[in-house]
Amino acid sequence: MFKMRLKVAIVILGFTLAVTASAQTKGTDHTLVADDAAWCWFSDPRAVSYQGVHEKIYYGYINSKGDVVISAKDLGTGKIENFVLHSALQIDDHNVPSILFLPDGRLLVFYTEHNGRFFIRKSVNPEDITDWEPERIIPFKGTRITYSHPVMLEAEKNRIYVFWRGSDWSPTFSYSDDLGETWSPEIILIDSKDTRNRPYIKVVSDGISRIDIAFTDGHPGVEPTNSLYHMYYEKGIFFQTNGDHIASVEQLPILRTNVRKVYDATANQVRSWIQDIALDKDNRPVLVYARYPEATDHRYHYAYWNNGKWSDEELCRAGGWMPIVKTGEKIREPHYSGGISLDHDNPSHVYLSREIGQIFEIEHWCKTENSWQVNKLTERSDLSNVRPYVVGRDSGKNTVVLWMSGVYNHYTKFKTGLRMARVRYN
Repeated sequence: MFKMRLKVAIVILGFTLAVTASAQTKGTDHTLVADDAAWCWFSDPRAVSYQGVHEKIYYGYINSKGDVVISAKDLGTGKIENFVLHSALQIDDHNVPSILFLPDGRLLVFYTEHNGRFFIRKSVNPEDITDWEPERIIPFKGTRITYSHPVMLEAEKNRIYVFWRGSDWSPTFSYSDDLGETWSPEIILIDSKDTRNRPYIKVVSDGISRIDIAFTDGHPGVEPTNSLYHMYYEKGIFFQTNGDHIASVEQLPILRTNVRKVYDATANQVRSWIQDIALDKDNRPVLVYARYPEATDHRYHYAYWNNGKWSDEELCRAGGWMPIVKTGEKIREPHYSGGISLDHDNPSHVYLSREIGQIFEIEHWCKTENSWQVNKLTERSDLSNVRPYVVGRDSGKNTVVLWMSGVYNHYTKFKTGLRMARVRYN
């Protein structure tokens, strides 16, 4: 019998929505910020908030024509601007761009083909997506490059690191010391010593000196015991979660089996997949991920480093797979969950999509000392709401959340848009 690890209190009083009188609304009642848009949950940050001269959110996506698009919404005026970074690249949500702001307020955007080339573009002006330098292809080796995860470290003189899945499936990275103009030769980060494996990674940084990386053995559709690992980088060294030395940059690649596990799937034969990683106020890692007792039974988990060990809590049943298939049609991605992500400003707050009836709805979960409080952002929707992503805080200290809404059949076939809520925490 299914049992919760912690008591869950379903309450509305702990939170208020800044955009609606009631939290119990259909997904389509929330603000539409892109009417033709999809994204995967890798390649981050796929949306960012930035307060300079303007207060805007910036978000990237793929539309149904395969265009790579970036949009900006002014939170004060409500005005939305759109720019096509690359027309008709591929109809594939794997190609969603990731966004990095440079110290002068210009944008640096990364995107790849699904198993193809690596692209980069830089905006001409700060806080402006209407004018861009010419697109460049970074000539990294291989033809199966996928995903992009950029970070910048202030303590390393604003060195930019970008991580991706390399042509041999191995997580790989490069760095730039001139704000993206030139790049180091690629460096393989994790070598599984088995070409079957393709580790999936999520990356987060404190923006100063540290980069945290969570990764899996591979794809849960291939790995029946797909486990979850964590390590971090600082000052040229990679460390275990507890600070034990793993390897220097010069000693790379790291064998995945030399990194300690957050979750060991071999113990109970239940595979997993990483969803998000964040750092708390003390720079301790927090992870959310899915476990799959069955393809039709996805479970969301919350893991955090506490007193020198990992604490792991099962949050809830998430339902089954998120893609919609016709009766009798074989599901191609049975491990695609509705999605769960962390508020990186305060990772005690979680946003998740779970199946209620046959529709996926968005919920906001807040961890308290003894329980989880739950606020329903969408309810009784006609279309599913999936893959929530926390963009950041606005000037009124509301949390801005985006998610996909619509019909999603496959990463190459979708009829979805992006919707937005602003949530205020007491």
